[in-house]
Amino acid sequence: MLPTDTPNQNYPIYLDCHSTTPVDKRVAELMLHYMTKAFGNASSIDHSYGDEAEQAVSQAAIHVAKLIRASSKEVIFTSGATESINLAIQGSILEKTTNKTRLCIAVLPIEHKAVLDTCYALAKKGLAEVINLQIDSKGRLDLDHVEKVCASGLSLLCVMAANNEIGNIYPIQEVGKIAQKYNIPFLCDASQAVGKIPINFEEWGITYLAISAHKLYGPKGSGALVVRKGYQLNPILFGGGHQKGLRSGTLNVSGIVGLGEACRLRLLEMEEDEWAISLI
Repeated sequence: MLPTDTPNQNYPIYLDCHSTTPVDKRVAELMLHYMTKAFGNASSIDHSYGDEAEQAVSQAAIHVAKLIRASSKEVIFTSGATESINLAIQGSILEKTTNKTRLCIAVLPIEHKAVLDTCYALAKKGLAEVINLQIDSKGRLDLDHVEKVCASGLSLLCVMAANNEIGNIYPIQEVGKIAQKYNIPFLCDASQAVGKIPINFEEWGITYLAISAHKLYGPKGSGALVVRKGYQLNPILFGGGHQKGLRSGTLNVSGIVGLGEACRLRLLEMEEDEWAISLI
């Protein structure tokens, strides 16, 4: 795949789509409309420009939710998976610190640094203990150890859907069942998986799911945190009370629209792939 339209023998071929993807032209064209024409503030809904922007954000939430089988009301827009992960980890731990109970986070030791560094920062502050889940020499997760750790009591369980370095796809559905069995909040960094493999947020027992637009042909600097209904998080950004008070800040409408459109297109393409396979 070339990042440009015109093949150029002197231009390197890009093969690292785990790192980032080019923005789909259809996504970019829609984003341009919301940058230059429908440029209203989605929080200023007393005029048509703001109303149009708010409607676009709502529609994007629907597209995101459909791709991962969640409710659009559970979608919180962020600047990307790193912010989503920080909000989920810090927000859930800070929500529990007033209970004066032993807080403990279990993590896959080969998680992205957005997860590991956030957990270790909380541990350094004495806010939580971090336990590494057991993996084998190929990075595969030991589900028996997951159950053992969960049975001992956890404040948060973190297991990614797909690894960004070695490509392992993890048994998120089984992990979710274990988390539900012991009533433990489960954070899944799904940035490398969403739009590539099926994800069922509602049925798989995932509590928090992080998404990054630039991993599925959307724009950089846009993402989402999907928060299961009934779970509370302390915000880590303040000022304005946007998005139910969970993530303050003027909404990046064009970026959100880009994420939503990328999700819509990936869902269509995944469904087409399934249909084509069924004909074989």
